[in-house]
Amino acid sequence: MTEAKSDIAGSLVPMSKQQAMLMLEAGYLWMDLGKFDHARDVLSGAAVLMPKSEVPQIALGTLEFNQGNHDKALQVFRRAQQLAPKASLPRAHCGETLLFMGKVNEAMKELKSALDLEPGSDGAKFAEALIAAKEAGALPPPNKQAKK
Repeated sequence: MTEAKSDIAGSLVPMSKQQAMLMLEAGYLWMDLGKFDHARDVLSGAAVLMPKSEVPQIALGTLEFNQGNHDKALQVFRRAQQLAPKASLPRAHCGETLLFMGKVNEAMKELKSALDLEPGSDGAKFAEALIAAKEAGALPPPNKQAKK
């Protein structure tokens, strides 16, 4: 019997990238439909199956963020940062969450770090957009602007 090879490094069971993408997309679809418990189940399962990947953690953080649970979202995005310390996307998500929490100085450090880590990447582009929104006065939300 030959052992199945996984495309996803460190996955607990053999998993192709397509299978991982479908699982994550299912979680996002449940989220978009407002079925947050279903989304959490699917995305938590993905995180268990891919314990060394930051991608399911980012999805779980997005779920918490979308529900307004910014403290929980930040914790999950920090876990994604630990899994991928040189990746810009987890840092950009941390920066966004910190902006929404009204922690502007800390947020800007994260966003600038995202730019420096991977210039031109999706994470850096997201960070640039968040910085531009902050500079335009669109972020942080009005009820969070007093905290620095």
